[in-house]
Amino acid sequence: MAAGRGRTPKASRAFGRGPRPPADPSSAEAARGRAISLLSRRDYPRRALKARLADSGFEDGAAETAVAGLEDERLVNDARYVEGAIAGRSARGLGPLRIALELRRQGVPEALIREALDPRAAEWAERASELRRRRFGAASPANPKERARQVRFLLQRGFSGDQVRRALGSRVAEDLEIEDPGSAEGDADSGAE
Repeated sequence: MAAGRGRTPKASRAFGRGPRPPADPSSAEAARGRAISLLSRRDYPRRALKARLADSGFEDGAAETAVAGLEDERLVNDARYVEGAIAGRSARGLGPLRIALELRRQGVPEALIREALDPRAAEWAERASELRRRRFGAASPANPKERARQVRFLLQRGFSGDQVRRALGSRVAEDLEIEDPGSAEGDADSGAE
């Protein structure tokens, strides 16, 4: 078949052009249908789902009505989304700082993030240690270049400086001076005494 022949407009839409714009952008029922279609593929927090509906061409009022109705039916639940996102991302080897950043980008309220994610919990240091062992082996880094490589890897995954120091072991940790992005709050609190 020659290029361009035999294709229907519907077939070309399926390859990257996205969904057809809504016939009535102010229809809350049409926005609800689109939202259910989106939710059938994956979970979304409230704000991200509303943004997706707006990107699809729905007016703010219709998107808000549709999302509010789905919340009443418990099909959209930010707390459930946060729990699933934390479990999924930590299983992929991401640390608490990176997970919190991704949740903020999705529009999850800060209070929900703080409630569900404690970046200072001991389990995160254990996860960082296990991730380092899986990636680099059980032996401590042999030289400064390898040590720096492992530090960069763990920091980019979203682990704090303290968690990285613990993951690299006590002997190696003494040589490291890693700035901990999560410690700025703790330093300010300790100075108030």
